[in-house]
Amino acid sequence: MDEYFKIVNLWLIETKKLAPEVCDWIGIYFKESYLYKIESKDLVIGPYIGEVTEHIRIPLNRGFCGMALTEERTVNVEDVSSDSRHIACSLKTKSELVIPIAKHDGQYIAELDIDCNRLKAFTPEIEFLFQQAVKTFPLL
Repeated sequence: MDEYFKIVNLWLIETKKLAPEVCDWIGIYFKESYLYKIESKDLVIGPYIGEVTEHIRIPLNRGFCGMALTEERTVNVEDVSSDSRHIACSLKTKSELVIPIAKHDGQYIAELDIDCNRLKAFTPEIEFLFQQAVKTFPLL
């Protein structure tokens, strides 16, 4: 797993370069069932760039991260304080973008999570850039 996480980390470094001004925190959450081949309804953190977070495990039925994978859609939140579903990884976070990642067979297995410390950070153009990037995500 260490070698795979090194590859994912390199991918994150390159992905952050698409719009570094909005990536105060950028990381990958995996479905635990995909990553470790066990029965689980949790997301587990993979590589990330940014402040340390206590949220290393998130139930699929909680937060915007859970919403993106459960509903299999991008979640773009302009103001996280306006929605009680937000799980605060950092008190500095003002907006969040979560994009689910699917395998070639359409099975959703992970997500790209980006937090920004300013409101309305993720324009449609920036959202599109990151949606294109997830198509290049290195799968196991």
